[in-house]
Amino acid sequence: MHVVVNQKLARDRVRLASGFHFVALGVFAIGLWISWTQPEQILGSYAAIVVGLLLYNFGQIFLRRWGPRFRQDRLLADALKGLDNRYVLLAFASTKLPDYILAGPGGLQVIVPRIHAGAITCRGDRWRREQGRGLGRFLTFLGGVPLGDPGQDVARGIQAVRERLQKRDWPDGSGPPIGGLVVFTNPEAKLRIDGCTRPVTKLRQLRNHIRGIKGTLNQQAVNRLVEALRG
Repeated sequence: MHVVVNQKLARDRVRLASGFHFVALGVFAIGLWISWTQPEQILGSYAAIVVGLLLYNFGQIFLRRWGPRFRQDRLLADALKGLDNRYVLLAFASTKLPDYILAGPGGLQVIVPRIHAGAITCRGDRWRREQGRGLGRFLTFLGGVPLGDPGQDVARGIQAVRERLQKRDWPDGSGPPIGGLVVFTNPEAKLRIDGCTRPVTKLRQLRNHIRGIKGTLNQQAVNRLVEALRG
C-alpha cells in the first residue's frame, strides 16, 4: 500500500494555529494591562478576554485536525499494512476534502477517525459518549475533542469527494463506488453499535474491513482517482 501525505498543508495549518495562539496571548495581555492601569474600564478588559478566548479556540480547532498529537495518518497506515500496492491512502489531500481517503480496487473509502476512549454508543445514528460528571465533563468541554456526529462527517466527506470527481470529468453516475466508515483508533474505546447507517470499526479490524470490499478497478483507474483528488 502507498501512503500520500500533504505535509505542506498540515504544516501550514499548524503554523496558523500557532499564530492564533500568539495573538490570543497578546489580547489577554492587553486585557490584563487594562485591568491594572484603568480599572474603571473593566468592560474593555472583559472584552479582551472574550476575544482572546475566541482566538485561542480557533487555534485549537486547527490543532485538533492537523496537529502532530491528533493526526491519524500513521496509525491508519500501520493498521492497513498488508494491503497490496493497488491501495493508496491519501492524507490531507485538500482543505475541501475529508482528511483521509483510501483508494483501491473497490473504489474510494472516506475514513473518519475518532481518538476517543471510554463507552461510546451509536443507536439509530445518534452518537453518545460517556464523559463522566463534574470536573471531568467540564475539562472535556474546555479542552477535549468533541465526538460530534461521525456518521454525518462520513456523509459530508462522501459528498465532497463526489463533487471533486464531477469537476474532474467524472460525471455523476459513472464514477467509482464511494463509501465511508468510522474508525476508532484508541484501543480503550468500548463501542456499542445498534442501527448505524455507516460502518463502524476499531483500528485493529480496519484492514479486514477494507479487504471485504470487493471491486474491479484496475491500477490505472486507481491512479486516475488519486490524481483527481490530489489535483
